[in-house]
Amino acid sequence: MIKITFIAFFTLLFLKSNIFAHELSFKHDHGKWTLKEVGKNGCSIFQMPIKEKGDYTIRGKVLFYVFKEGNAEYVRIDAGYPYNTDKYVKVTIDNKNYQFFGEDDSAWSMKDDNIIIEAMKAGKSMTVVGYSKKGTETTDTYTLIGFTKAYNSLQQDC
Repeated sequence: MIKITFIAFFTLLFLKSNIFAHELSFKHDHGKWTLKEVGKNGCSIFQMPIKEKGDYTIRGKVLFYVFKEGNAEYVRIDAGYPYNTDKYVKVTIDNKNYQFFGEDDSAWSMKDDNIIIEAMKAGKSMTVVGYSKKGTETTDTYTLIGFTKAYNSLQQDC
């Protein structure tokens, strides 16, 4: 009886891990950047920060995205907390700064998103400095190594 229970348990564990692995699998990985289909008409490339800094106790998922839907492309940041809408979010690509505005837990570029994308393609690193509604400052660091390859796949595969 113990042997049957043991086999049944590991069979269920194996099936469950395969199901979740499939749900979390992505179409392509490019360094730290990942390409994933979003719905039926879009795709995104995204990255979690390689370093997060800030005096916070709880924070949700943090991601930097480039979305493509049809011919439209846009960049977005998910901070893992609601932004302070009275302060701008600063994105630094190598040594050049860009302003984003925060809305709920997302931030959007104040310039043409293609300017940001071109800077990301030419850059090596990116930092995002944002402020929560509570006043907490966070600094997230991303690598841009592999971004151009991921962006090219976004253009070809989406």
